[in-house]
Amino acid sequence: MEFSVKKYSWRELELLTDSFSEENFIGNVKHGKVYRGKTEQGQEVTVKIWFRFESQNRDIANRHANYSLTRLECECTFLTHPDGMNHPNLVKLIGYCCEVEDHHLGVVYDLRSKDTLLNLIDKDDLNWNQRMQLALAIARVLEYLHCHNPLYQLCFVHPALIMLDQDSNPVLFDFFMLSGGIIGDKQFVSSRDKSHFWYLPYLDIYFNGSGFWSPRSDQFSFAIVLIGLISKRAFSGENWKDETEQPLIWAFDQYDMKLKSGFQPNDCHLVHESLKAEPGFHDLDGVALTKMIFHCMNFYSVKRPTMLQIVQCLQGLHVFNGDFGVVEGLLRGWDSYTFPGKKKSSKWKGCLKIACLGMKADEKDQGNKKDAQQINH
Repeated sequence: MEFSVKKYSWRELELLTDSFSEENFIGNVKHGKVYRGKTEQGQEVTVKIWFRFESQNRDIANRHANYSLTRLECECTFLTHPDGMNHPNLVKLIGYCCEVEDHHLGVVYDLRSKDTLLNLIDKDDLNWNQRMQLALAIARVLEYLHCHNPLYQLCFVHPALIMLDQDSNPVLFDFFMLSGGIIGDKQFVSSRDKSHFWYLPYLDIYFNGSGFWSPRSDQFSFAIVLIGLISKRAFSGENWKDETEQPLIWAFDQYDMKLKSGFQPNDCHLVHESLKAEPGFHDLDGVALTKMIFHCMNFYSVKRPTMLQIVQCLQGLHVFNGDFGVVEGLLRGWDSYTFPGKKKSSKWKGCLKIACLGMKADEKDQGNKKDAQQINH
């Protein structure tokens, strides 16, 4: 396995990160860790390593060892291809380490890391304007990936896999379930694989229900990231104690609670109280974002907006001095969708289309088959 970037030894990665010191540790990725590093010339870099998966079951251990190697190969293939090199919000690859016998696998990025979005999303470090700029930038890079033929899919988006650089620009730096484009069709996660539990709140409910990825699975996890950005809430398996912590159920319950307390659908949203006083915040933006979130989490994935429509909706918000008429037009179109066999609820004004809440099992199975048929054709 050779790529047109520098090949590092494991010892060189240790030197970059001061032997993977706690001071340089940033966060976790699936079966791996991310560190700040510095070259002898003083260049600040980011180093990601995959560690050996320990298991008494040799088959499981071998499967995960091959999985990490495949991830390294796919990531280097993508990031050294023009598709992965020509967007400012995709990380730039400097080099890689591949010492298979010792399971020393890692990559070095040209990235001056501030912190992951997961570590900042529930803090006061980010104001309303910054949060909206982040949402728009993330949506734009997803739209860029989706515009290729065949399209690229992250299969989910997670704030732990989005790094903010020193200028607070979001950078996608991990692609452990990337498929499509130059990578081809990949299925790194099975719906029966419980090792991805830490990421479960961000995995598409359509995938969990059917075992298949939808071409619009990225929209679902983007909506979870957006919930976190506007509600200052970090969802991860570390604090996901029960089903009420599942983001779409949490969002549904919060919305329902506000309606019951007297809010009307045209002024009800999920924006955190502290952000409402921020310069640039507008109530109509909060309502529009909340409605868009629920549409992106529609169980019937073919009913979800495209990433281009999501970008257009975000660009039309008041915070960007956009054309809010575009936002209203998109929302009206999305609100016209209804579930098969379901009457449109006047209470929710068509914005709460979350099939996993209260749907019967036979309705869910029927929806899976209809979605699969539409996607396959």
